[in-house]
Amino acid sequence: MGLVINILSKTGVGVLAITAALTLTPIKADAATIHATSADIIVDGPRGTANNRDEISNAFGAADGAFFELGYNAVVEFQFGTPTGQRFFGPGSLIEITLNNDPSWKEAVRIEVGIKGDESSFVTAQPNPFKNTETFANPVFTFDGIFDTVRLTDLTLALFGGNPSNLSTQGATGGFDVDAISVSAVPLPAAGFLLVGALGGLAALRRRKRAS
Repeated sequence: MGLVINILSKTGVGVLAITAALTLTPIKADAATIHATSADIIVDGPRGTANNRDEISNAFGAADGAFFELGYNAVVEFQFGTPTGQRFFGPGSLIEITLNNDPSWKEAVRIEVGIKGDESSFVTAQPNPFKNTETFANPVFTFDGIFDTVRLTDLTLALFGGNPSNLSTQGATGGFDVDAISVSAVPLPAAGFLLVGALGGLAALRRRKRAS
């Protein structure tokens, strides 16, 4: 929406017309991609230690080949951006890493998004479940709304085996392996800053009018 303000000040020599134009429509900008920068293990589960896969910080930042193994049946919540905890919208991307992307090493996860501390806000993203073999082809997950937390729940045992020993012969050691998670940051509204500056200018014009 555009707003045009005309301020007319009659003087002894004529009419002074001052027109100030202010665009109130927010400036459209491409949303920045932000990666996970912090995490909380809500429910822990057994995981391996080879290649430092038990280090949760391996899931932070952009994909780099290092990964965090969630742990069988584990639930982990991730937050994003700097400072951490920034609001975001979809779609998101979940990079899973399995040695040589071997499809026989079966792993899966459920992705939920919500507001930290508000259990009622969490909704399930799609696809559900998200299998590691699917992430190899397309790591994108989708959801509607604005949130600040991605929750991952390991579903490896539920889908592919009743206990860890059933999966060890297939190469799995502790469930889904997270290399990186990314989402789109909610942009700061630029129009608010324009409005503040414009109102300051209008106040100065009014003072000038009264002085004349």
